[in-house]
Amino acid sequence: MIHHIAIATEDPALLKNFYERLPNLRFEKDHFTPDGKLRSSWFLAGQTRLMIEREKKKLGPHALVFSAETPEIRKRVESLLESKIEDRTEFTVYFRDPDGNRLGYSSYPSSWKEGRNSENV
Repeated sequence: MIHHIAIATEDPALLKNFYERLPNLRFEKDHFTPDGKLRSSWFLAGQTRLMIEREKKKLGPHALVFSAETPEIRKRVESLLESKIEDRTEFTVYFRDPDGNRLGYSSYPSSWKEGRNSENV
């Protein structure tokens, strides 16, 4: 079981702004340095925490893929990210956050188009 996933960034405020708009992520809390700068922002993806952490060297994951189990979520993803989607498979769409980390949403084991009007995909 995964406890958390941490993504390193030099600009946690920029990534916080991006991640808080993504479907199925719920903002949990911020942490600050002693001088008041944003150190990290935590989100919940189901039972797993996603932590955006201030680091001087960017060390993001190869791909962080969220669940898109319903047609409604897939429609929101397509609407929000349509110009940013850079790759797709039968089950998953991929895009990048402002730091260049590869992200995605997956509908596996259902096809991405399942339950959706194919002209919207």
